[in-house]
Amino acid sequence: MPDPADIRLSPRQIECLRLAAAGKTSIEIAATLGLSSRTVDQYVGEACERLKVRNRVQAVAKAVQLGLFSSSPP
Repeated sequence: MPDPADIRLSPRQIECLRLAAAGKTSIEIAATLGLSSRTVDQYVGEACERLKVRNRVQAVAKAVQLGLFSSSPP
């Protein structure tokens, strides 16, 4: 498993994944963060690429596994 320090996600990508982990849709995340849902999808997509997973569910699972959410709660 890669070292979490080697995974470079932006604070906004982590925030989007955190909210997705809480069951929020892209539209709900967008409303919470003051973004468009398309921008949220872009952040999540970039996080998927960096985490080397195929979708948001896998991205959330891997982020949890790597402890990327441990610094602050969703």
